[in-house]
Amino acid sequence: MVQRLTRLPTWRARFAAEMDRQRRKAFAWGRQDCALGLVTGAIEAITGVDLARGYRGKYRGQAAALRILRNAGCATPGDFAATLLPEIPPALARVGDIGVIEAPGPLGQAFCIVDASSLIVMTDHGHGRRPRADMIRAFRVGE
Repeated sequence: MVQRLTRLPTWRARFAAEMDRQRRKAFAWGRQDCALGLVTGAIEAITGVDLARGYRGKYRGQAAALRILRNAGCATPGDFAATLLPEIPPALARVGDIGVIEAPGPLGQAFCIVDASSLIVMTDHGHGRRPRADMIRAFRVGE
């Protein structure tokens, strides 16, 4: 069910603190990956809503994550995001919105967070950056 979330009045400070908190956290499937950790941490900081409830610790690898997507009737991470958040054109994405980029492996995509001039992505050692032009889908986080 697509949710219309509201950004908290202090969202900018909360978002900055969350990105700083997780910046150097190593990648870990089901705990600190692009969905559970990076993106849901940002959404909770911005809106106060925990979209990861019920998913944390439910998978420990890419194959298990793919099974969760398929069980939800989704082919890709972007399709799953579209069940939760309103989709917008990537060119209209603003700081704190969620993006999708192409990625290697069975999932074929990964989540990212839109920042002022680039995308924040997960790497094996924490946050990395990619150009905004790499974003193939985008989703609004809060009004």
